[in-house]
Amino acid sequence: MIDFTRDSRLTQPSSKPAKNAEVLAKNAYAALQKADTLFATGKFSDATNFYKKSLEAYRGAGDSQGTALSLARLGRAEEILGEYDKAREVYKESLKIFENLSDLQGIARSKAHLGNLCWATGDYHEAAKFLDEALHLYCVGEDIPGQAWVHDLMGNLRLAMRDDKEAERLYLEAYSLVEDLGVNLENSSWNHFHLGTVALFREDLAKARERFLESFQIFTKVRDDLGQVVSLIHLGEIACTLKEFGEAEQYFQMAITMALPTQCKPLLADALVGVAQLLKAQKNEKKAISILMVALSHPTCRQQTKDRMVDLVMHLESSFSRSDLEGGFKWAKELSIEDIASSWVSATAKENPNKARKNKRG
Repeated sequence: MIDFTRDSRLTQPSSKPAKNAEVLAKNAYAALQKADTLFATGKFSDATNFYKKSLEAYRGAGDSQGTALSLARLGRAEEILGEYDKAREVYKESLKIFENLSDLQGIARSKAHLGNLCWATGDYHEAAKFLDEALHLYCVGEDIPGQAWVHDLMGNLRLAMRDDKEAERLYLEAYSLVEDLGVNLENSSWNHFHLGTVALFREDLAKARERFLESFQIFTKVRDDLGQVVSLIHLGEIACTLKEFGEAEQYFQMAITMALPTQCKPLLADALVGVAQLLKAQKNEKKAISILMVALSHPTCRQQTKDRMVDLVMHLESSFSRSDLEGGFKWAKELSIEDIASSWVSATAKENPNKARKNKRG
């Protein structure tokens, strides 16, 4: 999925402020640049702080355009951190301002962000509505990259709704659109990743593995931490299914180690779901269901992840008494998702020190 958090229009303060607002406008722009740098390097929590500073300064300067753009970027950072309610309110506020400005591109972006957020929380009907509206506006504005981005988001939605054929069509359409403009590494990495998710859905493990390995390599080249993490998680799931447990463990260790500094809780939840699958395959079902409870009960866990795990949950629940399950839920509530993830990495590193050193060197 191409991330259009950045907006090339905001390269300077978007209006000529009065003298008493000039300092605020300059401070707002400086804070926004700092936030963008932090965002690009995966420091999303720090980025939110600077987006808030930028937002406050743009508001003080009376710059509606800068305010709306700062809100949109703040919302994206909040969403990545799993703060879905905060992100939704921020996106709605940005949408209202863009509508008042009659800014079609801004309206399209806010609607697309809201659609993606609805996908994460399982509000698929609302997601489809927002994404359809966003695509229409991008088409009106003849914004090809915007159209490609929304096609990818629509593909994610369709795959979550188990319509793999339509998802594949949308992903291919997205790539075709950017291909006409000149494909870059970012386009290629997400194309491989998205087609890998389709292959994984169809249980074509060989093709899925090939796609995810390719996406991981390109994400590494462009230093996209989150892209690397999602690729590693799926590679771990595939290795687990193929009973390549040592390899699966290494993939999940790498994914969690990379995800922890970003504080991206949705991806930590996904990684722990993968760990639970590994533990179940290794016959450690009691620990598997405890970790699965942590991941699936966490408010940042995306609906698509929960839907994929229905069969595993039913199997594990059938193996334990009600008291065992209640104890697992209590344990899940007492520890943070970050603590569980880091504890598992530490434990496996102690058990396999040679593998841990190899992962660290890699």
